[in-house]
Amino acid sequence: MTSAEKLAAFVVGSKYGDLSDAARLQLKIRILDAFGCAIGELGSRPTSHLRDHTTALGAEGRCTLIGGVKRPPDRAAFLDSALVRYLDFNDSYLAKGETYHPSADLGAVLAACEYADRSGRDLLTALAVAYQVQCRLSDVAPVRARDSIVQRKDGTQSQRDLPKGQGSIRNELRTPSLSAALHSMPCE
Repeated sequence: MTSAEKLAAFVVGSKYGDLSDAARLQLKIRILDAFGCAIGELGSRPTSHLRDHTTALGAEGRCTLIGGVKRPPDRAAFLDSALVRYLDFNDSYLAKGETYHPSADLGAVLAACEYADRSGRDLLTALAVAYQVQCRLSDVAPVRARDSIVQRKDGTQSQRDLPKGQGSIRNELRTPSLSAALHSMPCE
């Protein structure tokens, strides 16, 4: 079985019953924290422009934007993710040489679950899977890896070796990693 097939089997096979009580609690805390970040960003200039953009694209939808009104799922995921992420106060996962903010996935998970008329348990399961997949990908395929290929503005490419420590943000106030709480969900 390829890595992609293993990942797909993990995603499709994950069930609410797979989540430990600790994981469920941590997910609920992360959702409340993400909503706090999103509400703190409501009405700001950048996300007001994004909200205007989703409105200009038209079409009522089945998915509720944080702050009200309904839009298609792609626009709800786009705006809600921006609201959660913009203030940069949401959770962090520190992989080697990489920092990832897993709660940024909440906008997409909320939109998908509302669009498909799924339950709160399904929401928690989908969010747990998103956290696990994103954190594992950060561990094994960091975006800011050393010796990366850089695309220049003129279209040429070059090899870049980042100085040690660059691209790694150490936020001492970060929330504990959900990865430990989800560790009982094997990916391999």
